[in-house]
Amino acid sequence: MTTSAPELTQLVVFQLHEHEYALPADRVAEVLRMVALTPVPEAPAWLPGVLNLRGFVIPVVDLRTRLGMPAAAYALNTPIIVVKGRNRRLGLIADAMIDVVGVTAAALEHFERSAADQSVVVALAHTGSRVILVLDTDRVLAGTPDLI
Repeated sequence: MTTSAPELTQLVVFQLHEHEYALPADRVAEVLRMVALTPVPEAPAWLPGVLNLRGFVIPVVDLRTRLGMPAAAYALNTPIIVVKGRNRRLGLIADAMIDVVGVTAAALEHFERSAADQSVVVALAHTGSRVILVLDTDRVLAGTPDLI
């Protein structure tokens, strides 16, 4: 009798303010190094600008500021995680890329949410001694301007 291995959910793990966060890998299009951003007049403080990626204008969100953390200076190796949302893409600035991990359904602790709850953290991923906060891409996208 053969047993099949449990199905794994792939998560792209990154660092923000000394903590680990993740996005579902199927929502991540690519990871870029920091580039010059074009500022957008009257944009919220958490939207430092846009970038031109192969002819597409992509809004870029500073995740630290968006999540209420203190701002940090960007360096050339600061990652921009390009995520796929509802019919558009968005760049998310993180402090550092960590890795891609596979977690079982049993290792994901989803939160019960009310319709009014707007928190961007939707689950905890337990892997070894690590606890990783999993973000909801659509909630992170909420409030970003449609520039494309």
